[in-house]
Amino acid sequence: MKKNVLLGMLVVAVSVSSLAMAAPNKNPQTGDLKANVNYGFDQKEGDRGADSRFTGGDVSYTINPRVDLQYMNNYTKGDNDNKLNEHYLLGVYRFNPYVSAYGGMSYIKADTYRNDHYYGYQVGLRGQIPLAARWQGFASVGVGDDANTYSVGVGYDITDNWDAHIMYRRSDIDVDNYDDTVKGWQVGMGYKF
Repeated sequence: MKKNVLLGMLVVAVSVSSLAMAAPNKNPQTGDLKANVNYGFDQKEGDRGADSRFTGGDVSYTINPRVDLQYMNNYTKGDNDNKLNEHYLLGVYRFNPYVSAYGGMSYIKADTYRNDHYYGYQVGLRGQIPLAARWQGFASVGVGDDANTYSVGVGYDITDNWDAHIMYRRSDIDVDNYDDTVKGWQVGMGYKF
């Protein structure tokens, strides 16, 4: 029961707060479900500031030890009230414990002077490496028709299920009514069910 309540709270937090790739699941096993929720600070939307708020994370389901299905979303609200909401639904394939590739659909919603949304794709690579007994480094780079992204960070395993992380994320968005960059630091926590 507690697991279901916690899962429900994390799904709601993820849905409400929006997500971006955070610390990856170490030693994935079939059926693992991992959720990350991040708080963005020192955010920028173009050369303008952006609100510090819940802005990032992801939800990943391990189909088998090599394949994940992942939903990611990143939300940025600039000081000029521009809102950029990036959604990604991805398939992830692990070549080995350190390198994986991903690809899937993107949906970019740009609330600027026009309220438009765009469907597209993104493909990319991710890496993770153990730094010490409980520490890991991770990075990702993705290219697509509406957004090119990268992130780099460090995670710390608090327990077997809980982790904390800090990362820097940048997304270059180019859609019909918006061509700019959103970037900044994010701290967060993840839970593996």
